[in-house]
Amino acid sequence: MSRVLLVCPEPLGHRQPAGIGIRFLEIEKVLRAAGHTVNILSPDQGLTPHNIAAATGEADVAVVQGHAANDLFAHMQPLPVVVDLYDPFIIENLHYYSERGAEVFTHDHATLVSSLLKGDFFLCSSEAQRMFYLGLMLAVGRLNPIAFESDPRLDALIRIAPFGVGAPRKIPPRASTAPDILFGGVYDWYDPILAMDAVAIARAKVPMLTLTFNTHPNPELTPQSRAAAAIAHARRKNYTFVRFSPWVAYDERGAYFDRFTMALLTFPRSIETDLAMRTRVYDYLWAGLPIVTSSAPGTDELLERYCCGSVVRRDDAETFAAEIVNILTDRPLYERMVDGTRSFVLHHQWNRTLKPLVDFCAEPKIDRRKEAFSVRMQVPERPPSILQRIKRRIGRL
Repeated sequence: MSRVLLVCPEPLGHRQPAGIGIRFLEIEKVLRAAGHTVNILSPDQGLTPHNIAAATGEADVAVVQGHAANDLFAHMQPLPVVVDLYDPFIIENLHYYSERGAEVFTHDHATLVSSLLKGDFFLCSSEAQRMFYLGLMLAVGRLNPIAFESDPRLDALIRIAPFGVGAPRKIPPRASTAPDILFGGVYDWYDPILAMDAVAIARAKVPMLTLTFNTHPNPELTPQSRAAAAIAHARRKNYTFVRFSPWVAYDERGAYFDRFTMALLTFPRSIETDLAMRTRVYDYLWAGLPIVTSSAPGTDELLERYCCGSVVRRDDAETFAAEIVNILTDRPLYERMVDGTRSFVLHHQWNRTLKPLVDFCAEPKIDRRKEAFSVRMQVPERPPSILQRIKRRIGRL
């Protein structure tokens, strides 16, 4: 078995992780269960240049996600590296251009290109993501004639390892007279205002209906403009049925989810929704919550396959409200959707979804051919100082 170093970009010490942190905690559990020794570094748990150098010197393989890869590649001892691309951060962060300018995209682009050039094995969440990343790999030279000749499917380069869920749990009876709807955290690619307006309309037929959002545990990591807009909208419209609750500790979320009857997700269609696999979709289905959601290819396929929710393909509050009321007032339909969540859970256990990673860690290896066709990043030189220009002038004379 291998000694595995996990390099997580999200703080883990507060035990309130969002999607990336959840994934790394579950990766740790699965790898330990498979017999591997696991060490984990995160921003609040020893992610420093010194510790990276020391930990990689004692590891057989490293697993990294997102911008933490910059620190890993800068300070690591040589060893195989798995780059987890399940979260297409460069696409998500396109939303931040108006607020933060081009700096975010420039940083994201450099990080992603560097990771594609230096990683040895890659993970993604879906076939759509796999094709997206293979296109990028072709551009930087990782998908090349040598790689294709020995492995036409490129499975030795990139594999699908989607999000997973915990062990099946008992789903409690849920109220139909005073139902609570859970939205969750608000990122800038969601539309919380559409959700609030839809629930306001639905309350005409289900008067006790409420809607809950969760405030982010690490607001410094992601802009909160949509969350602020949601709070302002709720106050302006006097939506007393809307709640903004603190993020719940990971180990306590099961009991928290039991308070709700169903989940709601609203967002505009974009390239981000085409590529994303929502962490909360997996978590809510694990909790036995039927989901009403805007259309996104990955989510649509899951909900339709397991009959555990409803996809709304119109961006108007009335249509969402009608679907919410339809599910909540049709008890047999609601129970069929709850049964569908149980089937989903059985097929998406973490030890199944992470099997490609477990297999690679059992026999980790550096891709010795990764530089055969690699495209070098062009870094512009810093403009010469006045002193340097004088020296060059004197030299020419």
